[in-house]
Amino acid sequence: MSAVDRRLWNARSVATGLTLSFALTVTVFPGGSTKAKAEPMRIQSSGKGDTFSLASVSVRPTDKGRLRTSATTILGWRLGVRTDAFGALTFSDAAAKADASGLATVEGVNTQRVSSEVPKNLDYNLTASEVTAVKNRLDELRLRMPAYSIDSLPADESSQRKIFEFAKELGADMIIVPAEPASFKALDKLANETGMNVAVVNRNPREVIGSFDGLSERIGLSVDLGAWERAGIQPTAGLAQLKGRVLAADLHGAAHASQFLLELSRLQPPTIQADWPPLRDGGAKRSEGKPLFFTLDPSGSGLSQAADAYDKAVVPAIAYRIDTLSRMQTISSPDSLPLAVRQKIDAAIPRQALVKPKRPRKLLVLDLCVNGGYYHATIPDGNLALTLIGKYTGAYVPTFSNDLDNLKYPKIKQYDAVFLNSVEGELFIDPEVIHGLMRFVQEGGGVAGLHATTFASTDVPEFGDLIGAQTGAHKYNGEPGTLRVEDPNNPLTKQFEGKGFDFFDEYYHFLPTGPYSRDRLHILLSLDPAKTQLSANRYTTRPDNDYGMVWISSYGRGRVFNCALGHRPEFYETSNMEQLLLAATQFVLGDLKADTTPSAKLAMKK
Repeated sequence: MSAVDRRLWNARSVATGLTLSFALTVTVFPGGSTKAKAEPMRIQSSGKGDTFSLASVSVRPTDKGRLRTSATTILGWRLGVRTDAFGALTFSDAAAKADASGLATVEGVNTQRVSSEVPKNLDYNLTASEVTAVKNRLDELRLRMPAYSIDSLPADESSQRKIFEFAKELGADMIIVPAEPASFKALDKLANETGMNVAVVNRNPREVIGSFDGLSERIGLSVDLGAWERAGIQPTAGLAQLKGRVLAADLHGAAHASQFLLELSRLQPPTIQADWPPLRDGGAKRSEGKPLFFTLDPSGSGLSQAADAYDKAVVPAIAYRIDTLSRMQTISSPDSLPLAVRQKIDAAIPRQALVKPKRPRKLLVLDLCVNGGYYHATIPDGNLALTLIGKYTGAYVPTFSNDLDNLKYPKIKQYDAVFLNSVEGELFIDPEVIHGLMRFVQEGGGVAGLHATTFASTDVPEFGDLIGAQTGAHKYNGEPGTLRVEDPNNPLTKQFEGKGFDFFDEYYHFLPTGPYSRDRLHILLSLDPAKTQLSANRYTTRPDNDYGMVWISSYGRGRVFNCALGHRPEFYETSNMEQLLLAATQFVLGDLKADTTPSAKLAMKK
């Protein structure tokens, strides 16, 4: 395993079966129908969520960028701990322990005391005010309680219903309970009536699997992976017997947790919405996952370490889901663009290459937006522009495909460069994918990123280092600003004639905590803070007022271009911007020479 692979599997920063057997390749040409755009305004920022109401006492680092969070977004899987796993602690104190260990969810237990102020068990006998106290504790710790465990099932339906309703009131969607097969039918009925799920505690799948025949998907099993290992049950064999009935699992130190999670992912085929692509920003629906719940053991090396081990173990499961989605999600065709828009883009396209290609060039274009990614309605505008530039100038032949296999080495070598058109979401979690792209560029290939690309795989620092930045706080849908040309003699920016210009776009503000740096990047265009009214808040303001928007860099023997602009259609209807895309593409393809000396070094020479 390479150094890159080891870093991806072993280190993560803290900051989203139908499998088609063919790779989708599309060459896009103009067509015609209509497209709508939404125009709301918002500030995009990072945080712990905006659905809690009380002042936070959480000490947990932001959930954004953690693989346990990505697993929830992409697969529907929640990771937590039973609150009675800390010994004699109350629910309130145990919840604080879970928060301090970096977990966002817990499993409540009916036999545990609530707190020193409420010395009663966490069950339906609590008063309304005591239930509120529990909900407030979860709120201030920014925790969810998706699962509620009971030690035994009451015989009467009335008490059972009270348990379900109590758990649901606290935000749970799953009851975990030991039960005999004779009760499964009644539990399934109650689960469907209350909108809850029931996970029956079980150590050996062979004992009960036939008892679920004819019952709904709301009832299944809570399995103990450690018990499976002690019984000699292999994860793939156990899951094959259970036929999709696993709803919860104890991952207590299981050596084969990664194999178990990968097999679970394989047994949960994703879907893509029928009306793809969306016609407006943010319109992408998630490929719904199955809301499973996994618990960790805080003993041994500790809960934080167990959670970190899960982050590593879940990588192949997420990668499998993303890889499958990449072959299912088609390229966004410009056919949905109004005729007037297509005509404006066509009129802005250069008709001649800046330099003659050294040989016929092949450009791979991706616009993949997977779970956790934010779909941009101007992706078809970019695809049309890249199609027409290649058609009119002969600088390259584009291949449009979202199949991530194309980025794996050595398959990626059939292309001269890769163009990432507002890709978003967890694209580069698979070490083969990010390693293939990095090696390709290091050995002399090229990669270009447009607009949202810095939001792809925000938990893979290697991708941020490659493209030059990650995330980028901004005001949704754009704001007025003045761009200055920092290198007027560069072949990518000569068309601007060294003159700054006003432009309305979505300006990403790359903060000092990320990889953006003039020590590594050759800045071409930047936001002029002296002529632009900047939003004064901690998400958008840099102490050094450095807001690079377009840059190039060298990476090994290869070339990198990134343009944070391009959210709005006006970008693609402006001739100077289309000239920038032509020059940038010829640069990453290896035909157009450009100085990539980092801007900080250039400044030192002056």
